[in-house]
Amino acid sequence: MARVPVPGVEDAFEVRPPPPGPPASHNGGPPRHARLIETEGTTAPVFDQCDVLIIGSGPGGAALAWSLIDSGLKVIVLEAGRPVREFFPEFSQTLVQRMWDGGMRATRGNVMFPTLQVKAYGGGSVFNSAICMRPNPSHLAKWRDDHGLTGFTEAQLAPHFDAVERHWGVKPVDDAVQGPRNTLFREACETLGWKVEAIRRNEDGCVGSAECVYGCRNGKKLSMDRRGFTEFLEAGGKVYTSVHVDEITFDRGRATGATGHVVDARGVRQAHVRIAASVVVSAAGAVNGPALLRRSGLRAEPIGANLRFHPSGYLIGLFDQSIFPWTGATQGYHCTEFLDHGIKLESLWAGASIFAQRLPLGPRQFKRTLKKMERSAVWDCWISGDDSTGTVRNVTGTGRLDIQYDIGAGDLRRLQEANALLAEMFAAAGANEVLCGIRGLPELLDAGTAARQIREARLDPTDFPTSSNHVMGGLCMGTDPKRSATDAWGKVWGVDNLYVADTSLYPMSPGVNPMLTAMALGHRLGQELPNRIERRASVLVAT
Repeated sequence: MARVPVPGVEDAFEVRPPPPGPPASHNGGPPRHARLIETEGTTAPVFDQCDVLIIGSGPGGAALAWSLIDSGLKVIVLEAGRPVREFFPEFSQTLVQRMWDGGMRATRGNVMFPTLQVKAYGGGSVFNSAICMRPNPSHLAKWRDDHGLTGFTEAQLAPHFDAVERHWGVKPVDDAVQGPRNTLFREACETLGWKVEAIRRNEDGCVGSAECVYGCRNGKKLSMDRRGFTEFLEAGGKVYTSVHVDEITFDRGRATGATGHVVDARGVRQAHVRIAASVVVSAAGAVNGPALLRRSGLRAEPIGANLRFHPSGYLIGLFDQSIFPWTGATQGYHCTEFLDHGIKLESLWAGASIFAQRLPLGPRQFKRTLKKMERSAVWDCWISGDDSTGTVRNVTGTGRLDIQYDIGAGDLRRLQEANALLAEMFAAAGANEVLCGIRGLPELLDAGTAARQIREARLDPTDFPTSSNHVMGGLCMGTDPKRSATDAWGKVWGVDNLYVADTSLYPMSPGVNPMLTAMALGHRLGQELPNRIERRASVLVAT
């Protein structure tokens, strides 16, 4: 067996060669286009005008832009990041080059954890695992009962989900690329009698290289920069990249466009940018979106409030047999048995250098455990965060953001139970030991007793090595302006012509991975906006 390097672990052990594919520097990014205007390096001011200005090119903004192709409206998209045409083999490079604040964003409150937001053309879809799930019905019922959102039943949203799933090629992971790590996860669920499903993703021709979080250097992930915006540009739309929006402009209570600057890779300001628009849509994300509206002078209390996360964790199981966890789909199967309880379990891979932080701290034990990595499997969990909330605010005069978040008692219990459920799965799958990284517990747990030890431990939020890249809320929709930032269409209360189209709209978790819901809501808004613009034009003519 050939000895090949593993990302983040230099010559640690023998592994199978990776599947055939292009080198790490492969241009797997979006095609160049005359209307994809890569402004970095521009020194001349940029001025333009449009009917609809979309700020942000992530899944919500992309689905909205795509849905407006046949509307006859002139649409412009502004993106602070650059197109990604080079993918790095080490995640630390990805953090520094492709994430906001160099990957150093974190919450503070009764727990501090990292949260990554992508700064790139295509948004988070370029570096996520491409998981596409429709909302859990029980969570949609909470949207209705707790926030008065009556237009969000499965049946009412189905046409929008159908449209985006069809266009973005959403399908289950093929058996041929599941690999041992994912297959073992499925078998563990089946042994326990838990509901398990192949994950549905937006991809075409995945080769199972387990590199989704580094960016798909094989060009098989149908991220927003490769599908959605490609058709948008061909139809006459326009995208400016490397443009940081400083503020949305207003005139007599109406949004009129946005101003900002071209920025280089280090965030240094270059040319001035001003775009005039009839309608402005924030699709800048659940952290940057509320911050943008507050920078623009909107101070309503719900703007930046009710921030939600899916706090997550993972366990590593050690087996007798080789599993080669770096092979197969990044996330191939998930357990949906406990969704109604706010718990989701998944198979996972994201690089040996990332998971090595969970290994024992003693040098010799660390080395011994590292040598067992080829016989390990990594499975993760996240919780819905129904009992936890936070806020995002701008730190005056610094350009920095203050993200506060407290994990509630109910979510602490969910997180503890979710970890215990993963331990049960490892025991059912035949693992010998489990690494959990939970403070107060041994570094290595016997797989047969790990679940009991986790459940019996007295833990608080800081004991869990948790994180979350699923960020929602901050500009929540609802029926009461005192509790929500927008109405049910994403129109910001008290301001004309300003809308929101991303995960910041969610009043609570959808109970599943959040990307597909944002795309469906973007498509839904795209079907309505042309009517609203036409109605407004008719009123202006009449007056």
